[in-house]
Amino acid sequence: MISALLLAVIPALLLPWVLIPLKSRLLFAVLPVLPLALVYSKLIAARRTGMAVAAALLWAVAISVSTIGASAAFTEGAMKSIWHAAGFRDEMVRWVATGQGPEGNIAQFLPRVLLEYALVLALSAVSVGGAALLLGGLLLGYMNGYVGWVVAHSDPAVHPWLAALTAWPPWSVCRVVSFILAGTAAALWGFPRILRRGTPRAPIGRLLVGSVLL
Repeated sequence: MISALLLAVIPALLLPWVLIPLKSRLLFAVLPVLPLALVYSKLIAARRTGMAVAAALLWAVAISVSTIGASAAFTEGAMKSIWHAAGFRDEMVRWVATGQGPEGNIAQFLPRVLLEYALVLALSAVSVGGAALLLGGLLLGYMNGYVGWVVAHSDPAVHPWLAALTAWPPWSVCRVVSFILAGTAAALWGFPRILRRGTPRAPIGRLLVGSVLL
């Protein structure tokens, strides 16, 4: 199973450095997720809940570290190759400068997050998690693109890791983990009911409770 995790994680570490200079949104959105989706779907089918969560979490860390580094090195390429990266950067810079924007207004922020959460549940349930992972990759991608931009434009006296951690606030980290738990619960729920009826069902209550709490 370690080899399966490596299959999911190693491409996430390498591909952003190759794809961002190509400035192709489609390639960046799809290619890094495919190895994870393959491993993840097999783990869901085998009801290996812990390993499925671990694979998704490790992938999220790997793709974040790599995308932030590549975005800091190729800032212009990142804004063109990562979906919504430029728009999200402008939104966050405006919020930091003025306090205006969804990040500081729950009336704007919460509906969007709840819609994304519902999409993760629905897509994961009908695709063994694969479609939800693609959506999660898009959401994670533009966040990491913004963080890479912050690293590239921060004060040279500030260590890049400190700039990255400042740009990645803890509530965003909690949201990523929450979505992973929710997607795994939905995939485990949908697989024996929609895609392969009659297979044993796995418990999902703790996943959902942890997801909602986060």
